[in-house]
Amino acid sequence: MSRKRYSDEFKQQAIDLMIEGGKTAEAVSASLGVSVWSLKQWRKAYLRENQDELRKRGKMSAEEQLKLLRRENAELKMDNEILKKFAAILSKEKK
Repeated sequence: MSRKRYSDEFKQQAIDLMIEGGKTAEAVSASLGVSVWSLKQWRKAYLRENQDELRKRGKMSAEEQLKLLRRENAELKMDNEILKKFAAILSKEKK
């Protein structure tokens, strides 16, 4: 079974229907014939990449902002832990 490929323009139009048009992923899925899971993944990636711009324009809900900030916080904590471990390894090697 081959996966269907969608153009970036098509994905953007679907995302605009959800964000700007206020439609649910289920409604857009039914009208465009795209899986709900794909639409949610596209929206998630778009929100992650454009969160600053959307926040300025007031297009991102407080719940979406909170989810993104929590995810970003978790990623930063993980990065911090990795750097701490790396620093500890380097300090042991120098001794």
